[in-house]
Amino acid sequence: MLRFNSVSVRVADSTRAVEECIAGLYGDKEPENEGLWIVNSSIGHKLERIAGAVHSRLPGISIVGSSCGGVIGREGAGEAMTHLAVMTVNGPADEFAWAAVDDFHGRNAREKGLELAKALKAKLPGASVIYLLSPGLDSCNDDLLAAFDEVFSNILIFGGASSDNYKGIATSQYIGDKASPDGVWAVGFADPTLKAAAKATHGFNAYGEPMTVTKADHNTIIELDGRPARTTYGQRLGQGPEKDIEISLVRGGLAIELDPVSADEYGNRHILRMGRPDDTGIIYLSVSAKEGDRFYLTTRDEDLIFSEQKKTLETLREDIAKHSLNGEIHPVAVFQSDCLLRGRTLFNKVMKDEIIAMMQNAFMSGGEIPPWLGMYGFGEFCPLGGRNVFHTYTTSLLVLYR
Repeated sequence: MLRFNSVSVRVADSTRAVEECIAGLYGDKEPENEGLWIVNSSIGHKLERIAGAVHSRLPGISIVGSSCGGVIGREGAGEAMTHLAVMTVNGPADEFAWAAVDDFHGRNAREKGLELAKALKAKLPGASVIYLLSPGLDSCNDDLLAAFDEVFSNILIFGGASSDNYKGIATSQYIGDKASPDGVWAVGFADPTLKAAAKATHGFNAYGEPMTVTKADHNTIIELDGRPARTTYGQRLGQGPEKDIEISLVRGGLAIELDPVSADEYGNRHILRMGRPDDTGIIYLSVSAKEGDRFYLTTRDEDLIFSEQKKTLETLREDIAKHSLNGEIHPVAVFQSDCLLRGRTLFNKVMKDEIIAMMQNAFMSGGEIPPWLGMYGFGEFCPLGGRNVFHTYTTSLLVLYR
């Protein structure tokens, strides 16, 4: 059976941060010099320095990691530049494995996705759950998911897209022996005693008339309503194209309509799409776009964020209870992917701590929070409507339980 453990720390020196993690994970016990560390790190730490510090103490550990805008652990959320969080995975070699590819971009996402999925399938043919991490700035995540769906059938995919400190300048992934801005990795779990439940929720409402894509190229929108995409977008927001992108995203995230069944499950008629305008007038998406797509502006609804999160937690608990002895909840690990704009950009510390505590209290067992690893990133992988989907602006949770 697989075993999980987690810790998060805030320490500026990378070597000391790793020492604090080892102490938090193992206490007075001898550290395990095998297995996998999944690392989330704010950009004050370089992933290669973290990996170097781990391998100097524990050379047998495998590492995959990502940069992010903040971390979430048993200890709560941390969004300082020097926050670090780790989930460890230990157990039989035939119950977990990881694979990675480099030079991954939006235009080759399907090709590289197939390469990655086939590599993981060769290592772990019996995988039932996959944790997937893609680059945050240049990725076409529906193509990536389509590649995995082609190689693995009926598999649950969860994870997210890496990020930086809210600037959208550069992100980093650690893929075994190096950090790369273009790496993508996947961890598979094949423990037959494990079950999984996952759900995503956002708290934005669409408004106004839609903007129609009149010219697109793969994962870029070139024109909306017959004009440069950024011009149309900025004018709809009442702003010029030079306006700060981050503020535009918070107040006017782009969304498309869902089918009725998915909308009912999601608790919202629309799914958000992270749009990143650039100075040439186009808008980059993290998924593909085509002519005829209709995008709405959205605005956040704080009450909806909290009410839908409560519904999500109730749904997850009900799903788990159906498969648990006496209806009891005994999670062994929780993975969380959160949009970085749901961190300090949207919530003050008190509100953020409240929503994190609400989630962790829902899955406590014996008065303890299970091993927990989360990050604030540029998007989230989580099933919706019976298929694997890439989301933005959500809180997405994966609960592994027995």
